[in-house]
Amino acid sequence: MKPFTLSRRTMLRGSGIAIGLPTLDAMIDGRGRWYGLANAAVPPPVRVMTFHFPHGVVQAQWNPTATGANYALSPALMPLAALQQDFNVITGLQQTAWNKGPGGGHANGVPDFATAVPSIATGAGGPSVEQVLANELGAATKFRALVANNEQAGTQTEGATSAHMNNISWTAPGVPAPSERDALNFFMTLVSAIPGGGAPSADAMATIARKKSVLDHVLAEIGRLQPRVGSADKARLDQHVTSIREVERILTSNPAAVSAGGECKAPEAIADPTMLVDMTSTPNGNEVKDGSPLTRPVGIAPAQMRAQVFLRLFATAFRCDLTRYGSFAMSNGFDDRRAPEFGGGLVGHHQITHGGAGAMGTAIEQKFVLFYVGLLGYLMQELKSTTEGAGTLLDNCLIYFGSEMSVGGHDNNNMPVVLAGKGGGAVVTGRHLAYPAPTPLAKLFLAMLKYGGSKTATFGLGGDAPLDGLSV
Repeated sequence: MKPFTLSRRTMLRGSGIAIGLPTLDAMIDGRGRWYGLANAAVPPPVRVMTFHFPHGVVQAQWNPTATGANYALSPALMPLAALQQDFNVITGLQQTAWNKGPGGGHANGVPDFATAVPSIATGAGGPSVEQVLANELGAATKFRALVANNEQAGTQTEGATSAHMNNISWTAPGVPAPSERDALNFFMTLVSAIPGGGAPSADAMATIARKKSVLDHVLAEIGRLQPRVGSADKARLDQHVTSIREVERILTSNPAAVSAGGECKAPEAIADPTMLVDMTSTPNGNEVKDGSPLTRPVGIAPAQMRAQVFLRLFATAFRCDLTRYGSFAMSNGFDDRRAPEFGGGLVGHHQITHGGAGAMGTAIEQKFVLFYVGLLGYLMQELKSTTEGAGTLLDNCLIYFGSEMSVGGHDNNNMPVVLAGKGGGAVVTGRHLAYPAPTPLAKLFLAMLKYGGSKTATFGLGGDAPLDGLSV
């Protein structure tokens, strides 16, 4: 009997809604090539993502004491314990471009985060690493790149009104990439890809409003497809549908909690408690007015829930090959989120890093870092749960996780860096790589470009050669 085959571009369609499929065995021939693409390359594509968190780390809690493989995780990295073999922690790197442009440390650090170029009056001095790849190779997918920011739409924190402070992804000098801050919009963008590339149709939005699953439109197609594929493909389809349903359930159960504005009780958490710091909601909801002209975010639980939705959708986009390049920021550069859960009362994160919480400041800062590291673990688990090629989707990713400065008190030495994923097998993981200070961070970016397939020869300030030691 002739085996059942599918094109890599197969979509599940119904009522104007198109949902991408993960990589299935039925899409690949006996030589490891994609059906529907002549002479396509055998290996899965490498996905590259940048993931920013604000205000640096507590260095004494971040830096492992031993180097190489089988090192003991530092306290700040403990949320990644189950994933230690899937990432490298890298120390000794310097953001050479930091504080060489206009403004203070934050206004320099945020635009420099993934560009390694001194900032200019209108923002970053050059494109960010994932946008360089998107420009070269992004035409192969529906979206050249996807960019999101977890800072709740419609809010701002002290002084964070310029492009410098609100963007880590840049397509060119002074040109920020459009960043989605509404998780429901991000969901609709990915899951409801309307033919013609326009905005979601009225019917699709009405479906969301009625809390009716968009997947109901394609269940008949899924039912017809599953009996025709092998058991491994059936399992992948089940996992894919379950993942999208869970994201949609959270969004539609209370969209205001993850979109602009809206003070409401957060939906139940979807976090794996073994991978994330346990957070509880605050009595004040998502934000608080304190008499100042600005609205400052408050409460870790709403931020955690929004971030998990965004990150799960990034995993979906990579799984369905909707894009191969992503950028996610937890906040803007002057994030002053208040965390009563951490013991900080109404003192904001930025104030805490500058001594605003007194003797308790270091302990509270560490809780913020654990929170951010836990979210990286959440994304990694999402990617690792998907089989792809000879390994997992995580194996075919490179995720640069770090901050705009090394410590909240402003410093560009020994930047906190985790590089997650194997870049399609090119990177050996499970190690603490300590480089002699000051090794330019731009060398790491150039290495990521190389593993991602870019022909770029130099990148940023100091990126004259790829960072060595990653592959061997």
